[in-house]
Amino acid sequence: MPTKSFTWTPGRGKRAKEFLQARDQVIEAIDKVYNNAENYPSDLIYPPYYGFVGVNCQPLELDEDGKHLSPPKPIFFRPQGAAWVAPVLAADSEGEEDLKRITEGWDNAQDHPLVSELHSQVGYVYSALQRMFFQFRRDFLRGDNEIPPNLRQKSKWVESGGSERLVFAEEFRGALWGSLRWSPGAAFVPKKLSYPKGSPPSHTMVMILVEREPSEELSRAEVMTITAAMITRLEGDDCLEYNTIPFMAITIFARMKARIIEAYSSQQRLVMRKTELFDFSTNQVANKNMNILLGFMCADLVEEVEDEDAKGAKVPANILEVCTPAGMDFEKNADMNQSQPNVVKVEKGGTIRKVLSRMSMFGGPKAESERPERVGK
Repeated sequence: MPTKSFTWTPGRGKRAKEFLQARDQVIEAIDKVYNNAENYPSDLIYPPYYGFVGVNCQPLELDEDGKHLSPPKPIFFRPQGAAWVAPVLAADSEGEEDLKRITEGWDNAQDHPLVSELHSQVGYVYSALQRMFFQFRRDFLRGDNEIPPNLRQKSKWVESGGSERLVFAEEFRGALWGSLRWSPGAAFVPKKLSYPKGSPPSHTMVMILVEREPSEELSRAEVMTITAAMITRLEGDDCLEYNTIPFMAITIFARMKARIIEAYSSQQRLVMRKTELFDFSTNQVANKNMNILLGFMCADLVEEVEDEDAKGAKVPANILEVCTPAGMDFEKNADMNQSQPNVVKVEKGGTIRKVLSRMSMFGGPKAESERPERVGK
């Protein structure tokens, strides 16, 4: 589909410039958060140090079904809930055995010699989650002669291959995959086929594999992974129309534990909400928690910001923070509460930055060669 042409008018130029100024503020803020996390001396980030790193991290509370107990504002994801996840349709005896190995194998998994090490426990949960999402077809209502879908097909996501560099730029490879204790897993971007009338939104989903003891505290690995993906997406060609990245992370720890993080990039810092840890050590809790995670992975991606002051604006209409960061005194940090420019989606086509760069009105994004490769530890 051809991109829309850019017609220059004074008013449009001012709006475009304001958009790019806000966008560059976001990139600069998230880049600082990444650098702070990369240089942070501990694997865990405790609430008193959130302000130092540049994160606003609050609890993400869920009801029994795995939906938002109180929908956060702004809201970017609507999880489907565990009850929505349809039963598996096992096509043959081999498929039934595969399913049983997952759903009935949690009780004794850690007793198996191949699952005794921390890294193998992470791999066990990760493999089960992947198979439940990609492999098994589900008994959803469908039309005549329609093949039953798997959950990946029901979701809004398509997996992004590492060679595409859509989620993690080359500059981050050393930092994100250089550790022996953690790394990103599968990464996803919205399906283009789900948005036939326009470009997909900037939402992103990533699995994070942390081969260490679980903790309710925020981890350095999570902050580095999320911010690296946000920087890559904002500086890439796919998200030129947006200036924030709504983000979902599923972190899998050792000891058969996992959690969900919802995050987005603001003009001041990284805003995050994290659930409590989900347990996968017994059949009873693991299968329900698996469906909660799958319900999140199949969440609706919210494009319209549900804000009375921002109706009609595309994601994000305003990326100011909406909750107070723990451990920070905002009376002493009043500059962080000042009003920022409204942040809106620009017209399709991704041409505004290029036009302004040619006219020398505003600097374009940093070329990949301008950034040194990040080095992890």
